[in-house]
Amino acid sequence: MSIFNSKQLWNERKRLEAEQAKAVTDQKLDEARIIEGQIKQIDLTLEQVLNDEQEARNVQVAPAPRQTLGERVLGARDEFTGLAVGFRNDVTVTHLGTPTETDYELPANGEPLLNNFANTLIEVPASGSINYMQRIATTGKPDTWGGVTNGTSAVKAKVIYNFKQAVANKETVAGYSPISKDSLRDYDSLMSIINNDLVLDVQISRNAKYLNGNNNTGIIGVTNTAGILSFTEHMGKNYYDAIRMMRTKVMSDSRRVPTHVCINPLIKEAIDLYKTKEGLYQTLGTDTIWGMSVVEDVDCDGILVYNANSARARRIGNGMTVEVGYVNDQFIKNELCILAETDNALQVNMPSAFCYATKTDLDTK
Repeated sequence: MSIFNSKQLWNERKRLEAEQAKAVTDQKLDEARIIEGQIKQIDLTLEQVLNDEQEARNVQVAPAPRQTLGERVLGARDEFTGLAVGFRNDVTVTHLGTPTETDYELPANGEPLLNNFANTLIEVPASGSINYMQRIATTGKPDTWGGVTNGTSAVKAKVIYNFKQAVANKETVAGYSPISKDSLRDYDSLMSIINNDLVLDVQISRNAKYLNGNNNTGIIGVTNTAGILSFTEHMGKNYYDAIRMMRTKVMSDSRRVPTHVCINPLIKEAIDLYKTKEGLYQTLGTDTIWGMSVVEDVDCDGILVYNANSARARRIGNGMTVEVGYVNDQFIKNELCILAETDNALQVNMPSAFCYATKTDLDTK
């Protein structure tokens, strides 16, 4: 017996109503009464089906547990049978450098392993280097319009947004680690290498380039991007005041509200250890300063106050790729390795939404 949903039952009811009306028109009253009974039965069934569908919609579905990067590569532990050198899985093959035998592509937008500058940016896919328009200045502002007087319109305020062409160049970040053949059958060993070492190191390297990169054919980091704001006041290690002043500078110049403050861990430590004259801690290790989320980042030399929506981390291709093979696949096999690789670019749409201060300037009295 077929089980109908509410939509199918409703369509059947409308069909029977049309047949009943035709039977009445044709003076087939007995047939019309039979159809009326069928309609009543459908109404009872429809009421029950609607209740069942509402209950099904209200069922709380437990969210699927997040997979680590290693689990995305290796699969479930119970199904793991080892990795064979030269084996390729059925995913899109990305042609990489060495080694070049086994590819495992990681889905994009995975759980970040570190809370650093790169992971605060919105990540957008791209097919290669990107040409884009970079906001550099604003002239004028909206103002009251005086309306029309005697058929003549008052002048309306003109706002000019100035842009320049910019390029976010693609740069490849990769690294590999030697492994033994026995490790290819050791789930825990592979999981540890992927989650805690290789992929983590690649992400750290990518983050350093997003902050401090200075490659004319690759990533130009935020601190080396023309047009960002500089805070050069000598604060004598009064970091807390400096952050507030930098926030004001970003809001005044870019008319954007800063969302994050990226801080060198030594500076964050100093802020956390601020004490009153009575010896009481002032901040108690808060993760928010002046309304901005705090990001501790070892690659940040000083303090970077910024609006995270004013730049984009561009993911080239399908994200992180993990590969197993030999450094040189010759007649005599060379060193067996596991490699992680990612292609990225950095697009800074509004440089004036970033304000940077070096630790040297901040520490000078």
